[in-house]
Amino acid sequence: MLKLVCVVDDDELVRAKIAGDLRAKGFETVEIQDSRDLRRIMNNRPVDAVVVDLVMPEKDGVEIISELRRDWPRVRIVAISGGGQIGPELYLRIARQMGADVCLVKPVSAEDLAAALAGVP
Repeated sequence: MLKLVCVVDDDELVRAKIAGDLRAKGFETVEIQDSRDLRRIMNNRPVDAVVVDLVMPEKDGVEIISELRRDWPRVRIVAISGGGQIGPELYLRIARQMGADVCLVKPVSAEDLAAALAGVP
């Protein structure tokens, strides 16, 4: 049985690459550009995991993690970051404090993503 993973990244190429890597590893994916569609998706067909970029223009990944933990506490969260102006380490540390299960530095390999999602029930 495939596990449903939502990939949230404002960069279309990165989002498509991550989703493609996950599909190749046996996951079903849904891709969204920002947080606007996440609530609709979670209410209609809750996902098993969310892979979320931390640096995005509309709503950053830390805010998304906070909402997910509040409204869907059991969803597995994989935070990813390439850094922005201050580098990825600070963003990823904050993401971990906000409730991300796994934090990875971009670019993320298919193997690392699959391992990070291995805990999906």
